[in-house]
Amino acid sequence: MIEKIWKLYDDNYKKLIVIPIIISIFMISALVFRFATTGEFFEQDITIKGGTAITFYTNQQYDLNNLKQISNNLFSTEDVVVRELRDISGNTIGYDIQVGKELNYSNVLEDLGNELGIVLDSENTSVSSQSALIASSFLVDSIGVIILAFFLMSLVIYYYFRSFIPAISIMGSTMLDVISVLGIFAIFNISFSIATIGAILMVIAYSTESDILLATNIIKRRDGTLMSRIRRAIKTELTMDVAAITTYSIMLVLSNVAIIQHIAFVLFVAIFFDVINTWILSAGLQRIYMERKK
Repeated sequence: MIEKIWKLYDDNYKKLIVIPIIISIFMISALVFRFATTGEFFEQDITIKGGTAITFYTNQQYDLNNLKQISNNLFSTEDVVVRELRDISGNTIGYDIQVGKELNYSNVLEDLGNELGIVLDSENTSVSSQSALIASSFLVDSIGVIILAFFLMSLVIYYYFRSFIPAISIMGSTMLDVISVLGIFAIFNISFSIATIGAILMVIAYSTESDILLATNIIKRRDGTLMSRIRRAIKTELTMDVAAITTYSIMLVLSNVAIIQHIAFVLFVAIFFDVINTWILSAGLQRIYMERKK
């Protein structure tokens, strides 16, 4: 069975390149469509656009839609996101409310507590605010860091391989991984946050490493046939991918910390698309380059 898959890949690697291209076009279209309809490429949480986060711990059960409606009326805004907090056993331990405007700490505790019929104080509630100006400034700086990371990596890759084709295939594959993640955010209306930026930097590092591993086996090494070197690189990388996916799945399912869950989700999605972009697109382009070079 495995040999048949290898044979199918070996005979049709040029045709298979169309798969990641179609996926990338679809993801870019999703981002463009969302921007055209909403004015932004993806939903942004308060760490990016500014606002107030209210986290309170209670054993009482509240309907999320009802809690959101209460928050909308209380804080005079429709920009409210409500999330239930659970422990490892799945029991409700509290709620997290994100409001897209800055609020006064003492007023929040008193007003929200009265509406819910519980006592909210510093012992069971945390309130944090983020200025819209600071948040937007941080986003701009973070985008600059990501662009700089791509630029510096492209220089290092070109210096190592001494050719534009490997550099373009590696950076292109990494960029498509990031675009695919952002496309998923746009399609499923997932909020983009500071944690997302950190996760994307991890995605860039992981994706670049997998592409360099492949390019080193295809272009730099000379032992064995070209296909045998590709197979060896794929086996090594797929072992890493399986281990990473297993780890991130455990983090996603068992962790009750929102930031950890968010980072695990981003990395899980990115590795899925990295397998496609690296071993179909990047490998195909590098193989075509080597065959023409010979």
